[in-house]
Amino acid sequence: MHRRCFVLVAALACGGAKEGATGTGGGTLRIPLINDPILNPIIAPDIGSVLVNKVIFSGLVRPDEQFRPTPDLALSWMSSDDGKAWTFQLRPGVTWHDGVPFTADDVKFTFDQVLDLSSGSRLRSDFAAVEGVDIVDSLTVRFRLKAPFAPLLTLLGYNAGILPRHAFVGMKLTDAIAFNRSTPIGTGPFKVERVSPGQSVSLVRNDAYYGARPALDGIVFKVVPEVNAQVAQLRAGELDLITIEPANLGSVAGVTTITVHQVPVVQHAYVGFNNRLPMFASPLVRRALGYAVDRAAIVSGVLKGYADVPRGTIPAVLREFHDTTLALVPYAVDSARALLAQAGWTPGPNGQLQDRAGQAFAFELLVGKGNPTHEQAALAVQQDLQKVGIAVTIRTMEFAALVRDHVLPGTFRAVLIWWTTPGDPDQYAFYASGQDNNNVRWSNRAADSLLAAGRATLDTTRRREIYHAFQRIERDDPPVLVLYYPREIQAATSRLAGLPALGIRDALRHSERLRLAR
Repeated sequence: MHRRCFVLVAALACGGAKEGATGTGGGTLRIPLINDPILNPIIAPDIGSVLVNKVIFSGLVRPDEQFRPTPDLALSWMSSDDGKAWTFQLRPGVTWHDGVPFTADDVKFTFDQVLDLSSGSRLRSDFAAVEGVDIVDSLTVRFRLKAPFAPLLTLLGYNAGILPRHAFVGMKLTDAIAFNRSTPIGTGPFKVERVSPGQSVSLVRNDAYYGARPALDGIVFKVVPEVNAQVAQLRAGELDLITIEPANLGSVAGVTTITVHQVPVVQHAYVGFNNRLPMFASPLVRRALGYAVDRAAIVSGVLKGYADVPRGTIPAVLREFHDTTLALVPYAVDSARALLAQAGWTPGPNGQLQDRAGQAFAFELLVGKGNPTHEQAALAVQQDLQKVGIAVTIRTMEFAALVRDHVLPGTFRAVLIWWTTPGDPDQYAFYASGQDNNNVRWSNRAADSLLAAGRATLDTTRRREIYHAFQRIERDDPPVLVLYYPREIQAATSRLAGLPALGIRDALRHSERLRLAR
């Protein structure tokens, strides 16, 4: 085993973990959720759960403000020369919220669950390259990989919180209802005090936290599904930190008690078409839809310029891998009509497109309720597609139900949604054939090969070439209609300090740094 990537020596790593607040601020931070969370990072599928779990459960590593992996439960790590084995030295003296010591057994248990088809894990696609995890000793684990896996460290710091083995003895993850809904056990800086379904999740400081003592007394996650209601509560002093949409900027402008921040996020908002349906199966149709929608107008009008016009699914914030040599897809109605005609869709007597059997090109577009940006973007898509003879009916619904009842089982025709992906160009879990998060059921063999190669390639120059090639494939066979790359707009009480310049889901991995001025 060679020190090919021995990232930080233990002393430096320990010092890094101690950065941040020293416990002088106190107070309770209030943050909104759009739904009741599942308090288990391995099986939770939604953003509300992710936010809470970032605070309760620590991972082996966590991202810094440049998305670089830094130590957390692992003090240091190194890889073998061939990149197929990674050894992690774990932090000593860490205890779970119930006082039980944290050990290598917990890490192995967690990733055994991640890889188990029957566990209900939502992370299996992320870690498909992992063959297994071995215990070297009580504070050392070794990951065995099927092939070199470039995004391993990034993914370990993304959603992969470590679970306590002792809490699941003789029980499947999905059967641990009390743990998953009300009494989770983590190693993070805050622990659950009380869960009120439909209302809030209240956390208190973990005084046994291994890092810097959290400054806050606690965090309350309030269930407030609609953005406008969140803004109203922020103005009234009932919330302290929210993410807002461009349409809400006027509501907080000039309010002296509120500070607005704009931070980069690795995210792409898109309309996903169910590729299993005949009307969307042809790449010609999906290319045509890209020409038919004026995405620059959506960015300037709906997003007020707080977004970038897209080229593909790899967002511009990943500058090293986003291919700026590709021309932006133009808004070209005539090109859209020509491609649709080539795919067999021609105008009927009333001007609406129909196939050779006379079936109209019409579909329902699902949108999460309460987000004005998404609702306005959906209207823009509807209006643009009507111009080429496609009838779109918009249906808004509660986001949790949208994901549970339509996105995950694939019972939708089209959905306006987004992916917030790790700080790495790897999108295998989202767009490779047959992967759990490939909700649109896109399948392209050349793309599959490139996505697999991108994961297995450690050389940065070669990885860049691979992902540029993937983006060229997306031009001819779009997996989704990417609408824009948003920038996260955070509105917070001016009393809040210590917030890293990261999207809120990554910033909360540093929640011990947050403090409220008195």
